[in-house]
Amino acid sequence: MGFKCYRFSIAWTRIFPNGDEMEPNEQGLAFYEQLIGECLKYGIEPVITISHYEMPLHLAKAYGGWKNRQLVEFYKRYAQAVIERFADKVKYWMTFNEINSSIQFPALSQGLIPKTGSEDYTNRFQAFHHQFLASAWVVKIGHALRNDIQIGCMQIYAPFYALNSHPENQFASLFTERV
Repeated sequence: MGFKCYRFSIAWTRIFPNGDEMEPNEQGLAFYEQLIGECLKYGIEPVITISHYEMPLHLAKAYGGWKNRQLVEFYKRYAQAVIERFADKVKYWMTFNEINSSIQFPALSQGLIPKTGSEDYTNRFQAFHHQFLASAWVVKIGHALRNDIQIGCMQIYAPFYALNSHPENQFASLFTERV
């Protein structure tokens, strides 16, 4: 088909099923080792997203999701395990997929639901802070392993079009577009 690159995500639960284990699951790492090997065999550059709208359910239930600072250490352990394992084969990494979408959908990547405080914007912004902190640490880890690595988080930008040309609808669309 002529693909030159393939973007895929690593499932946190394949590497650390509960998220707070001390050692990674070797079978999970071996699965991605094979996938990366197949890509490279056919000249396809792997582009890996470390967290793509997911976290182990245990972390959401037991720790309350990303509003809890402990997740920074759990994420660092997970990300370090995968980057160390694949840094010699993978140059392109995303720490988080569409990190800013959590403002509208906190359950997707922050692990927050009404029961764990998603209705309180303080929790959402605390979760953002922890995710950005974790992302920065992982960027540092990646650059320490390989100086030519391309790594950072991805943001979402989805244009929003007003219903019609009435000024109030045009103005409202400006605020909606700031996802």
